[in-house]
Amino acid sequence: MAGRPTPVGAVDGDALRRARALSTPTRVEMLERLRQSEHPLTAQELADALGVHHTAVRQHLAVLADVGLVAAVPQAPQGRGRPKVGYRASLHLDPYQQLSLMLATAATEGISAREAGRRFGSAVAPSPDGGVAMLRAEAERLGFRPRVRDRSTGVCELVLDRCPFAEVAAVSPEAVCDLHRGIAEGIAATTGEIEILDLHVADPHRGGCRIVIAT
Repeated sequence: MAGRPTPVGAVDGDALRRARALSTPTRVEMLERLRQSEHPLTAQELADALGVHHTAVRQHLAVLADVGLVAAVPQAPQGRGRPKVGYRASLHLDPYQQLSLMLATAATEGISAREAGRRFGSAVAPSPDGGVAMLRAEAERLGFRPRVRDRSTGVCELVLDRCPFAEVAAVSPEAVCDLHRGIAEGIAATTGEIEILDLHVADPHRGGCRIVIAT
């Protein structure tokens, strides 16, 4: 497993600075858009996607760049005039760094881990494949090794066969599990297609937590 676990409540200075940069939902959504894009996005493309004025987008990008979360990428010139500048997410965080960043956001904002999770979940870009597929893809990205299991008509479970945060979850399950339930709830609220009914917690070292979903 990459990296060393960061104890809950003991996040490093870089994580706190990044958390402060992500203190607004717009910047969280902006960063998620850049992470999920296959190519750099211009400030205007982000403005169009988010419905935010491009001047405000540039200001947000400057804050994110200052803490190393995004980087400017000059694009090939097209015709006359100055070449456009694209932006990409510049950090590929391992699972524990992601956990540290989200918990630092909760601490900085004075919100619960679950609410911090909702904030990050609501920033995940929509998928044409539907809410369950979107939730599964995000769980896969975070390292949970998910699989979907049908339970009854209109209800399914997302089984998480691996916990990438096992060491921390064993010590502070309420923080880690609430955080990831919040992520699921944020994704569900964004899609409007699914509802998170429950989270059944298992031994983090063995995996097998189950998110119950109404479809």
